[in-house]
Amino acid sequence: MIRSVAIALMSLLLGFASPGLQADKVPVLILLEHVENGKTIQTKIELKGGAVESKNKGKPREKWIIRAGESISSEARPGDRAVNFYKITGREITLLFIVKARYYQNSDGKWVPQFQLNEEPLVVRGPDGRWKPLTTIQGVPSLIVQTGTALPNAEGYVASLELGFTTGALPIDVWLVQ
Repeated sequence: MIRSVAIALMSLLLGFASPGLQADKVPVLILLEHVENGKTIQTKIELKGGAVESKNKGKPREKWIIRAGESISSEARPGDRAVNFYKITGREITLLFIVKARYYQNSDGKWVPQFQLNEEPLVVRGPDGRWKPLTTIQGVPSLIVQTGTALPNAEGYVASLELGFTTGALPIDVWLVQ
């Protein structure tokens, strides 16, 4: 997993891209929102696989909002996706969280993504013998606070996610769509 992420991130940073993917219009999976100077800013995360560097790299935000992108017309349900969100500090890449996306039909018969937050912190035994998140011990926040009021469907997916980190503002520097 780490190797595939590293390869994807290196190809992003070195400027390699698949020419076949650039020609076609790719649907937007997620609208990633934040507030800057009282104004809502949206960043489009496309459905195509691969790593993408954020235009807001290195700019910490108190709250991030994940909203549905474009609906898709299709006979069959589009496949599930996972989007890994990362923070980069020097040469270190830290996985912040994973958002799983699953498509559900709306009243128009189009498929619209809904989301599920998957926080997978690594843990170690602390000096007191209790399990603690590894990233907290190293000083990197990993605990996520969900502030949105959207209720999940029967499978645990919501129309939008609002989240922040327990230790304050944090940037989302890169994401990897799988």
